[in-house]
Amino acid sequence: MAVLDSVKEAQTRSLESMKTAQEQMISFNERIADTVLGALPNYESPFGDYLPKPAEMVESYFGFMNQLHEANRDFATRLVGIWERDEAVAGK
Repeated sequence: MAVLDSVKEAQTRSLESMKTAQEQMISFNERIADTVLGALPNYESPFGDYLPKPAEMVESYFGFMNQLHEANRDFATRLVGIWERDEAVAGK
């Protein structure tokens, strides 16, 4: 189990590093958006009603990626289960 513990520890550090970088990017974008959006005039886009909002696109993308992730997890779990079952039978 020591190997799996090392892998999990590395994964945790990677996620923490990613989240720190993401928070820095959010902070940077908040400062820039406050400056830029306050200086830009409001205008109507001629085709704006036909286009999805950026938040809708993000939600759609990650909803699909979640479904894809779950389908792949199910596939991998079932595949590993086949071989674990064979190991249990061979050990009897």
